[in-house]
Amino acid sequence: MKVKLFFILTLLTLFSLQSNAGLFDNLFGGGKEAPQIRQEEAIIIEDEEIISAEDYLNSTDAPTNIEVFPNDEVSSQAFDDAEEFIDDSDFEDPLVRAQSIFLSFSDAPKKIYLSQRVVIKLKAVVTNENVTFLKTSFLKAKDIQILNKSASWKKTSPNSYEISYILKFFSTVGKLPDFKVTTYSDGRVLSSETLFAYKPKIIALREDKEFSLVLSKDFTLQSHNEKKYDEKSNIVVLELNATEANLEDFHIPYAIKDGIYDIKEYGLNQSIYYFAIIPNDIKVFKFKYFDLISNKYHIVTFPILLQDSSISTQTDLNPQKSRFALYKAIALIVLAFIIFLFYIKTRALYLLVLTFAVLAFVLYKQIPISKVTLEKGVNLRILPTENSTIFYVTQEKTQADMLLKKDGYIKLLLPNKKIGWINEDSTKN
Repeated sequence: MKVKLFFILTLLTLFSLQSNAGLFDNLFGGGKEAPQIRQEEAIIIEDEEIISAEDYLNSTDAPTNIEVFPNDEVSSQAFDDAEEFIDDSDFEDPLVRAQSIFLSFSDAPKKIYLSQRVVIKLKAVVTNENVTFLKTSFLKAKDIQILNKSASWKKTSPNSYEISYILKFFSTVGKLPDFKVTTYSDGRVLSSETLFAYKPKIIALREDKEFSLVLSKDFTLQSHNEKKYDEKSNIVVLELNATEANLEDFHIPYAIKDGIYDIKEYGLNQSIYYFAIIPNDIKVFKFKYFDLISNKYHIVTFPILLQDSSISTQTDLNPQKSRFALYKAIALIVLAFIIFLFYIKTRALYLLVLTFAVLAFVLYKQIPISKVTLEKGVNLRILPTENSTIFYVTQEKTQADMLLKKDGYIKLLLPNKKIGWINEDSTKN
């Protein structure tokens, strides 16, 4: 009986589970829509079958739409077709590079006249404290002369330097140079920068038959002397001083012959001795120079008063020096007279001797030193320089009076009253 009952209960339980299967399916995802679990067969790769990614991609099994780039290169296809690949090892970005020299013009005139001596000043600020020397190179200049190329940079502060260059333009299309400045440290180049030229206005002055070609800020006619040159002409000698001028170009257009026989420069100041042979019908010597301060022509004029060519006046071509010699002679004569008065009062013999000694010295300075003999064909020059004009050539053997010696030249008075300079080697005492 118990067995029968247990069997019946088991059947009832199985029947109950079958009837509630839909409920379980709804609660736990059962039914036809349940996900399927697929298992793939595991692939086992032996060690000797391992290949590199590059070999795999080169195989026929590898995808064909993948490109491989070497580790040290970048394909140009990585950029847009319109872009250009630039190797940055050859690319210098001025914004990235550290600049160590800063250049500027501290004085740069905007208006310049032809033949004018122009002063242009440059300034350099150097950040490298090891700099010991600065050098300038001049690039792309045209129709211009740099008169002081060897000028040196001057240190004005721990990091600042300045330099001045003197320039002259020879045409209205002239061009300033670009200034390339290089820094050095104990002979080793550190760096360089270029200061590019600006374009000034270049002005040509109008032609004038009295213009001496000189442009100056301060012009002075220091002295002048006029003498007879020959039967048709006279010679005029000038001593000129000027500041920021081109006295080396001084020229009188109406002169038969002219030239500069001595020129000296002191910074921006100049002085010259100039001579001109002019027709003797010109009674007034006249010329013009251009003043750079007023921007106008200034006229210089003086009458031609011929000096006596006697021995007593032929101490030098410079009238100031001649007058000085005359004053000195007068002073010595007065001194001799005073000494003689003391002699009369004291009757001291040495005072009389001293009186005659002073007078003898005065006479010695006023008479020719000695006689010299000139062979035929000796050249007499206007001035005691090798480049001076030859105005007379001796036609025969001649005796002449020696007036003065100076720098290897002798000043002579010929029998025909001509006075000139010869080389000391051309005489026979």
